[in-house]
Amino acid sequence: MSICKEILDSSLSGVSLSPSIKQSIYGELPILVINHSTCCAAVALQGAHLLFWQPSTEQTPVVWLSNKTNFKKGVAIRGGVPVCWPWFGQLGNPSHGFARIVEWTLDSCKEDEQGVTLVLSLTNNPQTESYCSKPFSVSLNLHLGKTCEVSLSCSADFDVTSALHTYFGVDNIDSVVVKGLGEAYQERLAAENKPATVGQLTFNQEVDRIYTNASNQITVTDGTRTIQLTNTNVSDIVTWNPWINKAKSMGDFGDDEYKSMVCVEAGCITKPLKLLPNKKSTYGFKIELI
Repeated sequence: MSICKEILDSSLSGVSLSPSIKQSIYGELPILVINHSTCCAAVALQGAHLLFWQPSTEQTPVVWLSNKTNFKKGVAIRGGVPVCWPWFGQLGNPSHGFARIVEWTLDSCKEDEQGVTLVLSLTNNPQTESYCSKPFSVSLNLHLGKTCEVSLSCSADFDVTSALHTYFGVDNIDSVVVKGLGEAYQERLAAENKPATVGQLTFNQEVDRIYTNASNQITVTDGTRTIQLTNTNVSDIVTWNPWINKAKSMGDFGDDEYKSMVCVEAGCITKPLKLLPNKKSTYGFKIELI
């Protein structure tokens, strides 16, 4: 049984928040499980982490979750849409920031025939004090239906780098083509996988790259379906696939799972968000099948 099916089944003993939303526990973590006529999905309160999203028209999730990931307090989840904040990568400790390993608050949940809308928030509190002593406010807005829309808003008196680290489910990485990435990028690996076509990316080895002038609309095609990613107010698109050796080295990632996923991430990295205490800075994306 896939981990997504297990999470959906966990809602059978959950508490109803609305007709389509239940709160349950999976592993050590509180989970919001969505069973709506338009889609099924789940969100962990730790990290305001969208775990997976599967429109009702699809046989497999569009937003992908590793079957090997941990659901433990204070441990990052592998897959879905991790919220990297207030730093990306190794710019601080823990890697990709602390927002993804602390519990957020569910501010609101609403639903209608179009889908489910959730708003989660995080402000400075005792669990964040060891990572950041300054005041801040972050909120994540999720709309889950036939499309998936995610936006992150934040305010503080310091600069941040951030990414919505989306893992997409694909039929086979060998067939994947990502288009709309633009020509300029920062290579993060010693062995570069040079694009055969400018602005496009195919995969035959590990990829870890930040594209710095991508189109607002990016497509991910795997020969079976085409996913369109529309980004708003982002400076960068990160692409990642661990390939064979790195996949085997990660305890929370199956040895062969690199074949069924690709990360294409909306972010503000090379141009950090210059935050103000009384003004929200917002960026995000929309995913749809075309």
